[in-house]
Amino acid sequence: MDAYIFIKDNEGHYQYVNRKVLDTFGVTLDGIRGKTDWHLFSFRTAKMMRLNDKSVIDTRKPTQQKIPFSIDNSELYHLTVTSPIIKNHQVLGVIGFAVDVSKDMAERQVLLEEANTDGLTGCFNRRYMHLALEEEQNKHRELGVPSSLLIIDVDRFKPINDKYGHSIGDRVLVDVVAVIDQCTREQDKLCRYGGDEFVLLLPGSNVHQAYALATRLSRKIDALEFQSSSGKTFGVSCSIGVATQALDDGSIVERADKALYMSKKGCSGRVHMYCPETHVIQECSQCGD
Repeated sequence: MDAYIFIKDNEGHYQYVNRKVLDTFGVTLDGIRGKTDWHLFSFRTAKMMRLNDKSVIDTRKPTQQKIPFSIDNSELYHLTVTSPIIKNHQVLGVIGFAVDVSKDMAERQVLLEEANTDGLTGCFNRRYMHLALEEEQNKHRELGVPSSLLIIDVDRFKPINDKYGHSIGDRVLVDVVAVIDQCTREQDKLCRYGGDEFVLLLPGSNVHQAYALATRLSRKIDALEFQSSSGKTFGVSCSIGVATQALDDGSIVERADKALYMSKKGCSGRVHMYCPETHVIQECSQCGD
């Protein structure tokens, strides 16, 4: 097994390590015997390892945890499994091994990102949206933290696809997402809700702040220009529905969807919000502060 193997006494002094440890740290067995984690690792790593050893000694039970090691100027995560050495009912020390799991962790992170990301636009997908919504709802219910939501619909997107082709339609979606990203904060979460619909989660924002952002996004998207394969220039617009978290007023997505419906009902490129004070859908910010 390609692992670092070690034996330490109750005070954390190394009694034995295998060849991999010696080669990695460039020491001899006599040179490392009697040394502790504080001699070999960074403060953070040594502290984690010592606390882990003490837990094994106190509970007399094995443990495993992922510990970061700085090796050759790289931080690598190792799964460290440690067990107590018991003789005549006394704990004499610990024995364990550490295996590099950095590649597995990186691969799992890639898979997780792929599972939560829309392949075309790079924003989050609908699956992630539901997870993030639940988190924001819990924060609002338990801590009173405000959050708002926009549903953004690209107007007449199907005719664009039909007339100019799917590659041009894809470019429209990608550029709309780029505009939204430029206008939002790091903590905001943009998710692709459907084919031409996006949900923008705004943690910490009230409905008036969300409405102001929606109006700004509408103007920015209106300014976009696209060119077909034949050289024809065209623009797009978006209809937007706005809502905020409320404890007794149903789903925030449903409220934003109703506001979106009103935006698309008359003409395109409009912004409506569900006002939490009056429970009325309005086209302009007439709610009281």
